[in-house]
Amino acid sequence: MKFPVCQVCLKNEILCNGCAEKMGQAEIKIDEINMFRQLNKILGSQKSLENVEIRRAVGKRNLIVVTRKDDISKLVGKDGSNVKKLAKELEVPIRIVVESDDIKNFVTEVLFTVPIMGINILYTPEGIMYRVRVPLSHRTKLPISSEILASMSRSLFNVDIDIIFE
Repeated sequence: MKFPVCQVCLKNEILCNGCAEKMGQAEIKIDEINMFRQLNKILGSQKSLENVEIRRAVGKRNLIVVTRKDDISKLVGKDGSNVKKLAKELEVPIRIVVESDDIKNFVTEVLFTVPIMGINILYTPEGIMYRVRVPLSHRTKLPISSEILASMSRSLFNVDIDIIFE
C-alpha cells in the first residue's frame, strides 16, 4: 500500500524531515498519520493491495478513507472482506470515497444516504463557504455528524461547510 508518508515513517513513531515537511504543507495531522500506521499494520501484508494508494484517512467515530477511483474495488475486497476486517479491528464504521477536486462530489459521496436539496456557495470576508441543504426529516439519518463533515472539508479542501436542515 502507498501512503502520503514513507514506509520508514509508517513503522517509526518519529517522522523524517521530508515527510514532516510534506505533512506541514498538506495540513495532515498526527491523528491521520496514526491511522495510516494502523491501516498499514492491518492490511499492509496483502498482495492484492500492493499498488493501492490511500490519499487521506479522516475521522474518529466514522473513518472516511480517500483513495483513487481505480483502487476502491481493491480496497473494499471481495464481498467487502477488507472493509469488514478494518471495521472490526478499528471498531469504527468505514466509508471509502473517491478523491475529488470538487467539494460537491465529495459531499454527495460522504452523505450518500441522505438526499441533498442543494449546495450553495457563500462568499464571505473570510473566504468561500459551502452550505449544504438537507431535508429536516433526515436530520437523524446523517451518516456522519455535521461537525465531522466540516472538519473533513477544512482538512481536505480548506473550505468550510455548513449543513442546514430545511
